[in-house]
Amino acid sequence: MTWNSPGGKDKDPWGNRNKQDGPPDIDEMVKNLWKKVSGGNGGNNNSAPSSKPIIIIALVVGLFLWWVKGVYIINEQERGVVLHFGEFSEIVGSGFQWVPYGIQEIRRVNVNKVQEKRVAGVMLTKDLNIIDVEIGIQYRIDDPRNYLFKLANPDETLKQAAESALRQVVGDSRVDALLTTEKERIRNELQAELIRILDEYSVGLKVEQVTLEKAAPPRALNDAFEDVNRAEQDAKREIQNAEAYRNQELPKATANAEQARQQADAYRATVTAQANGEVARFEKLLPQYLAAPQVTRDRLYIETLEEIMSNSTKVMVDVEGGNNMMYIPLDQIMKKRKEQQ
Repeated sequence: MTWNSPGGKDKDPWGNRNKQDGPPDIDEMVKNLWKKVSGGNGGNNNSAPSSKPIIIIALVVGLFLWWVKGVYIINEQERGVVLHFGEFSEIVGSGFQWVPYGIQEIRRVNVNKVQEKRVAGVMLTKDLNIIDVEIGIQYRIDDPRNYLFKLANPDETLKQAAESALRQVVGDSRVDALLTTEKERIRNELQAELIRILDEYSVGLKVEQVTLEKAAPPRALNDAFEDVNRAEQDAKREIQNAEAYRNQELPKATANAEQARQQADAYRATVTAQANGEVARFEKLLPQYLAAPQVTRDRLYIETLEEIMSNSTKVMVDVEGGNNMMYIPLDQIMKKRKEQQ
């Protein structure tokens, strides 16, 4: 009944009268409550309490604790993997989840967190050089089921796969490509090879990015590599100087060759024309020679002497021919001599 209701005789729920002159007696209230729960007679204080209510309370408390044990809160970035007697059952999303404790359980897996792993080692290159390489791997869990149950240690598998990809790509590359010119290509090949291996094993991990953190010769070989690098730089410099000299001299040589070719063509044309002229002259003289051989020979002889003497700087004088005065063109003789020199 409600407190102070008609017929209640100013009793509270525990059977006690309200006292106007002080607070209620707590010990008395607890005793009355125990009597009502245990079903005992309030007037018989010597009777043993019943064990049935204790069992009920224990069961209720046990059920409550069992229910609490099955409560899971899955965060937004997580996925819950439900196990039924230790065997995979399903994957649940974020929020409040409950499973019967002892029969099922939930393992929370963070699928949004990007994790990082470093893998390093001393590798042998294609040109049989030793190089110290270190890569960084950024990854996250992509498939919670495969991550938990496919392999015993997926993180160790990731490391071994990275080492295998590193040996494969470095073994197919030259040392100068790793140290200087082709780092981006090698990084892309490393990432592609690592993704291929992880997909083959179905690890449940997704590689977001692979970075080439270090590519350098071992310390013991550092001086030798420095010497090689300096020699390569010297070779490149000499090649550049040779190319510059070639670019400077090649146009000159080309022009000289073109000039010589043109002169040769002109000389060929001149000689050919002279030869054709001689042939035509002899063909013209042939009928005359056949008609008067001696006269033709004498005329050719005289014409030849005239041609020779006209280009000579020597003067032949017949002193026995008479007393005529002779004129010798010394200036022309000297000029021709200079031209011949």
